[in-house]
Amino acid sequence: MEILERESFAEGLIDDLVPEGLEWERLVVRYPIPAMLVAAVGGFCIGRRHGREIVAALSAFVSSELSRNVTQMLYQERE
Repeated sequence: MEILERESFAEGLIDDLVPEGLEWERLVVRYPIPAMLVAAVGGFCIGRRHGREIVAALSAFVSSELSRNVTQMLYQERE
């Protein structure tokens, strides 16, 4: 269920970024290599411009998830 939520979030985000009439899913299926190249170039540009913020956000996310999982494991052992 969590994977489906992530997919719908990603699709919603992409739908917000591209023009309304553009059927991006059909284009990705039809032209997978150019789609991957566009995604790679976009990721590279975003990473160069906002790399430190992305790493900080990912570090905070991993830290909070790790803390949450450890807390859950500790409470499960007590029960």
